[in-house]
Amino acid sequence: MSADLRAKTVKAMGHLGLGGALGKVVSLASTLIMARVLSPADYGLMAMAMTLVGFVGFFNEVGIGAAIVQKKELGEAEVNGCFAFSILASVVLFIITVLISGPASTFFGAPELQPMIAVLASAFIFGAIGTVPLAFLRKEMNFKAVAGINVLAVFVQAGISLFLALRGMGAWALVWSFVASSVVQSAGAFWLSSWRPRGAFGMRAAYGIVMYGLHVTTTRIFWYMYSNADKVIIGRVLGERALGIYDMAFSLATLPTSQITTLTTNVASPLFAKLQSDLPQLRAFILHITRGVAYVTYPALIGMLVCSHELIAVLLGEKWNGMLVPFGALCVMGLIKSVDPLLSQVLIATGNARKLSGYTLMCGIAMTAAVVGGATLDGLRGVSLVWMVVYPLLSVRLLYLISQVSGMKMSEYYRTLLPVLTAAAAMAVVVLGLRAAMLAIGMPSLPMLIAEVVSGALAYMLWIVQFDKRGLAEIRQVMIDLGISESKLACWPFNRAITL
Repeated sequence: MSADLRAKTVKAMGHLGLGGALGKVVSLASTLIMARVLSPADYGLMAMAMTLVGFVGFFNEVGIGAAIVQKKELGEAEVNGCFAFSILASVVLFIITVLISGPASTFFGAPELQPMIAVLASAFIFGAIGTVPLAFLRKEMNFKAVAGINVLAVFVQAGISLFLALRGMGAWALVWSFVASSVVQSAGAFWLSSWRPRGAFGMRAAYGIVMYGLHVTTTRIFWYMYSNADKVIIGRVLGERALGIYDMAFSLATLPTSQITTLTTNVASPLFAKLQSDLPQLRAFILHITRGVAYVTYPALIGMLVCSHELIAVLLGEKWNGMLVPFGALCVMGLIKSVDPLLSQVLIATGNARKLSGYTLMCGIAMTAAVVGGATLDGLRGVSLVWMVVYPLLSVRLLYLISQVSGMKMSEYYRTLLPVLTAAAAMAVVVLGLRAAMLAIGMPSLPMLIAEVVSGALAYMLWIVQFDKRGLAEIRQVMIDLGISESKLACWPFNRAITL
């Protein structure tokens, strides 16, 4: 593995990680306050509106950003053409969404959805303005700028949502803050990117980029179908309160890991594109980055699972107790969902978006059918079981496609995750044992949660130090890449690490 490229990747992830951590702290604080101010029905209305807006939004930039990152050679006229096409498409989609907002509100049986959807659709136009500038920031791996934009957008969204919620705006607090975040992200990308729409606008020259982008968009549409079918079906069959509970469970279950996965895929996409002609290096980076993500996400997800009763009681209150079952199921599903987006990026970055489209179509059909069955037979518990069982089975097909493209053995991929899963499982045993003892003496929820988090973190770290010397060595290497001298890492526990 190239030391320079590895160091550059680690620093890029460091910039995004630092910004993302700050953004997540703000977002978490805002979510917890909002959950006490707003009702589950308010969140349910927003979730209903976003099922339509999110789906239409996949057509907004028609995958142009991903195509710009993937393509090695770019001309001025074709990039300008992409920018013009993106703006034009966003205006058309805005108009279409406004026109269908009425039928959508009728479908859900909630008339108040119509104006909400119309306002949310305005974000399409703002988002299109920043598509090309943001793509160039990512292509150049200028993730320090990207992180700054994201943090600012989170602060603006959190501030506006809290202000409006406290003034009694209900679900509209979520709507206006979402639009404001889109404005900030696009303006920031345009301001910080070196690219400007100068010279000729070659719509014909942009044809190749747009067509590849359409394959990427098709993939995203099918992905959206199977990842949001549960919300549409729950909203239609079980009502807005059940959807609000489920949506909060999904938000909380993915909150600690979504940023890790997002920042990693943002860095991995241009990195994999650079390595698409060097398969041995590509395979090495796939395994290295996947294992690095798992070292963070696996203990977080399993930790939330074993602490779920105290976590929900302390953070959200008793009115959210109905989310325990879907929350637990989504934590289990997250073990797969936190790492497999990297595999999708491999197919996109290597010019195999069509293979990914076929896979996501299969997932869309299978997951939609399974969710309908689960919701009909057993409500929220049935949908939760679908995510726990069906989704992991489908991910095996994606890994098979990666093995065809890169030559990586499927067994090698699973072996690289086994030590991380073992460490997280050992942590869970310690926490569950401590929890049983605390329940026996009647300890309150808050001190129980604190004790569970502290004991789990210590158990996980000690397991890695004692039994996973390769993982310890990788952590040491990351710290070196971030600028820490080797002499400072010569003491315990890093003196136990093997040499990579």
